[in-house]
Amino acid sequence: MIPTGAYWVRVNRFFGDAMMAYAAIEPLRRAGLPLVFWGPESVVELFEGSASVVATVAEPSREYGVWEAARMLRAHRPAAVIGFPKSARSHVASLLARVPLRLGCGDGGISPLLTHSVTFYRRDDHFVERYASVVNRAFADLGPLAFTPFRPREKAFGLRETQTQESGVSGAYVVLAPGANSGSKRLSVPRFAALGHRLESQGLKVVILGAGAEDQRLAGELTAQLPQALNLVGRCSLSLSAAWICGAQALVGMDSGLAHIAGGAGIPTLAVFGPTRPQHSRPWGPRVKVVRKDDLSCLECMAFQCPLPDHPCMNDLGDDVLWHELSALLEAP
Repeated sequence: MIPTGAYWVRVNRFFGDAMMAYAAIEPLRRAGLPLVFWGPESVVELFEGSASVVATVAEPSREYGVWEAARMLRAHRPAAVIGFPKSARSHVASLLARVPLRLGCGDGGISPLLTHSVTFYRRDDHFVERYASVVNRAFADLGPLAFTPFRPREKAFGLRETQTQESGVSGAYVVLAPGANSGSKRLSVPRFAALGHRLESQGLKVVILGAGAEDQRLAGELTAQLPQALNLVGRCSLSLSAAWICGAQALVGMDSGLAHIAGGAGIPTLAVFGPTRPQHSRPWGPRVKVVRKDDLSCLECMAFQCPLPDHPCMNDLGDDVLWHELSALLEAP
């Protein structure tokens, strides 16, 4: 049941971006305002039943029209629509539905559609801080942005316990997340395997998480070198993956959605960066450590595929570097 007068949060298919939006609306969550998450079904499923989320709305397709979205909004009469994706569709629909508060990023001529906005690309701070500044303009009485950890709904933890019993996992574990949405952001399988062997030598179980076909390929290569690891790639929804992450000692990944979940959950998160900019898109949370090879001139190229044959920004980090940084994270109070 979707209540009228709720605060609708529009998210896109990149769930790392959705986690940053979730972080930015922390003042609304802290105040207990009723939230409705609206977007792709696989993404809004992550937030169903989490703090202050009273409902989720799965979009019927990626191509549904503005008028269809406007009719849906008009039927539920939201108090506000908060849409940080740079697509104009949800903002046009909100205007047509006469939603009183319309928050978002005003790039590309979108600002006239919004009641509160910032020009996203003219700023150089973290994405969460850009989004949060819009929230603060509209809801200044709720106070500044703070950190409250993300937790999925309780059912996800029950499903995790079932998988734990079925797989025979016991004791502490660390999540490895080898996938990312572009090849240039991925750490090599041998680097993950070397770290996994170190973890197992310390009595820590390795759990591998991911979803798509490329993640499954990488996980297959990784489990060939780490046969004792628990490979859950392709076997978990986002909320179930989040439950596994919330129970982990740490997560090791890259600039990827699962690393954003880990940062938002407040668990130790080691994120390897190379072609992207950690000052803009690092996982948001108090226990996040970014590692990168800082002496390279090609850092932050933002390319989807590396033109260099050995992809040095992601492959030239020594195994000892990752183990040292992760050990420090695990030992920190």
